[in-house]
Amino acid sequence: MADERIVKLAEILVDHSLEVKAGEKVLIIGSMGSELLIRECYRLIMRRGAIPFTHVFLPELKKVFYDEANESQLQNTEFDELLYQNCDALIQIDAKENLTELTNVDSQKLTVHQKARLPIMEYMMQGKVRWVLTRFPTQAFAQQALMSLEEYEEFVYSATNVDYHALHESMIHISEAFDQASKVRIVGKETDLTIDIEGRKAVICSGKQNIPDGEFFYTPNHLKTEGHIYYQWPTVYGGRKVQGIRLTFKEGKIVEYSAESGQEQLEQALNTDDGAKFLGELGIGMNTGIDMPTSDILFDEKIGGSVHLAVGRAYEEGGEGNKSAIHWDMVKNLKDGGEIYLDGKLVQKDGEWLL
Repeated sequence: MADERIVKLAEILVDHSLEVKAGEKVLIIGSMGSELLIRECYRLIMRRGAIPFTHVFLPELKKVFYDEANESQLQNTEFDELLYQNCDALIQIDAKENLTELTNVDSQKLTVHQKARLPIMEYMMQGKVRWVLTRFPTQAFAQQALMSLEEYEEFVYSATNVDYHALHESMIHISEAFDQASKVRIVGKETDLTIDIEGRKAVICSGKQNIPDGEFFYTPNHLKTEGHIYYQWPTVYGGRKVQGIRLTFKEGKIVEYSAESGQEQLEQALNTDDGAKFLGELGIGMNTGIDMPTSDILFDEKIGGSVHLAVGRAYEEGGEGNKSAIHWDMVKNLKDGGEIYLDGKLVQKDGEWLL
């Protein structure tokens, strides 16, 4: 008998996130570790009268690709383009069994392939296909979160299997105050950063493209970011953990940067292209059910009492913004001495709203 928590998650993905209809073609992308969730999503899609098809990875296959790929193979994305352009909706399930699989891969190869996939990302961001991304609990993710697998499963399903309609309503009031502001100032440990959102409207995220969810975000004016920020919480990029990131912005651009560990990875990412040193997103975490970082951005960026800034590509639904091949979210903890100001007015202190 299927785990009811997995069945519930599949229902959220198929019915709430994608609202699958009869006759639609739905692509499920995952790995062997997500077999149980793939099966339940497949079952529900069939019951909705839609047409499911799958693209399932074997363990360590990505490493084989990067180890063996020549320049032509790195830039060839024809198969992925065929898959994405021939589906109406997409469920992507991340169930890594080895989080350090790509640690020793040539970072330049990662960059080349990522640039080649940019048209696919733009196709998705333009709304040509409905999509949702989720995690499936694995031993590797549990180890990263410093939990047993059973503890991590409880953590995941408590975060994913929520009432997203109620969550949406809870975010409207706060986001409206941001909509009326021009400048967002973030103050905290080694941090005093001002971001311009004049004329922009919040995009409220309540379970349509990410599961778990619980944030609203803006596409800022990427030419007007000023100040500096320090990230106490680590982040993972390209399979590598980067700790203690410090960034300084002037006229929108990162002019100084450092990391306490992972400096090479940080430098590689920020030199991907001309847009990699500008902001693409300001996000406000609103999910109080996630109260601790696990070095998993899909969860960490939703933490209530945090903000996250993405260097690189902006999402088009937030308005016209920065362009880049990368989109790297970095999460700032504000629950310990942090403050948010809107046009000079204090609206959050120590992670608690004052509105």
